[in-house]
Amino acid sequence: MLISLAAARATAASVLTAPALRFAANSLHPDFVRDTGHMYLGAAALPGVKRSGVWHVDQAQLEGALRELAAVAAAPGRLVPLGLPWTELSRDCRFDDNWRLAVQGELVDRAARARRRAPATELLDAGLAPAAQRLAVKEVNRLLLGAVRELDGRDPLVVAGVVVMDVVRRRAGVWSIPSKWADVLDRWRAGHLALLARARRCAGCGMMANRAQQYEWRSSGADGWITQCPACAGGEHPLYGGSMRGVRYTSERRRATRADGYLCAVCGLRQAAVWDHCHEPSHDFVRGPACASCNQAEHSRHGLWRTFWNNGPAVRHLLECNSCRTATTLPLQHLSALAAARLRATARHGRCATEPSAVLEQLPEGGFLARLECTAHPGREVRWAETVGAETVSGWVADLAAEHA
Repeated sequence: MLISLAAARATAASVLTAPALRFAANSLHPDFVRDTGHMYLGAAALPGVKRSGVWHVDQAQLEGALRELAAVAAAPGRLVPLGLPWTELSRDCRFDDNWRLAVQGELVDRAARARRRAPATELLDAGLAPAAQRLAVKEVNRLLLGAVRELDGRDPLVVAGVVVMDVVRRRAGVWSIPSKWADVLDRWRAGHLALLARARRCAGCGMMANRAQQYEWRSSGADGWITQCPACAGGEHPLYGGSMRGVRYTSERRRATRADGYLCAVCGLRQAAVWDHCHEPSHDFVRGPACASCNQAEHSRHGLWRTFWNNGPAVRHLLECNSCRTATTLPLQHLSALAAARLRATARHGRCATEPSAVLEQLPEGGFLARLECTAHPGREVRWAETVGAETVSGWVADLAAEHA
């Protein structure tokens, strides 16, 4: 029987209780289905099943995974060395497929957050080979000296539904973990890597995506995630021709028309998943079909949206909103990004050629107050402010539209 993820999280929370094991509720979240089509509880991979736009898991599989985790929590086994490869260190490995590297990064981050003054060697395992220790000390010290403000308030390190640092211990100078937890995490990693390899294969022609392509080829439709190379996606799904232009997102026509019959109008690589629309107050017009990746990235201005003015399809997509096109404007986050980019490219103090930084504040009457700063002059602050009127900003949008028409 299928149950919703909300029901699955409630079931898991009732079985996996502290202090034996702290349940990481976010492990049963739709975001984790994208990579392989599965979510994880320990070594168990739970297939995500999408019905009427809602993700579900099989109740029997969920209960089996919970029984195994509860049994391990009750009898975790003797402590064994983690076997951390201390010569490989990076803060970027937090969500790496290698959970040992992720633990390593977490240990360094915790020391950085505590702003410890202790030698880096106190983090390392006793008995580490001298050559490896020298390399590790150098890298640990480099990471400990880095900025740590962005680390504050982060969520705990979770791998396969397990809050890993809850089960990590230090014994006799060696980072250790109960043997059964090590086995669970090792089996998770082996299964996850196998599923990742399977998810890299195009469902149409069988071509394998490389590391950079594996996310670009994944698209979400009515039935869940699928992997398609651009050629297969383009052959199966037509380009969008503007049939929903001028339609309100709240209209019955939008609700009755599926977006996943088209290619994404932004990237042109993946099957669309949703009808994207303008979120500006009083606009609400459909802009076109968008894949899950582009739709999510637009809200947080990641990927191509970070520099959208250099990307013709993205600009044209935003201006598919009737209100934005008529008023030669854009949603505020993109409008401010465009204004900041134009100011960085053109604003200078005196004869200095250095591009300044720009922080913008929207004015009540439209336009922006820009606070600019040039950092090319050590020892003195160079700051100034410029007001950019609404008409000037509209002109920039018009130029942008003409450039990418």
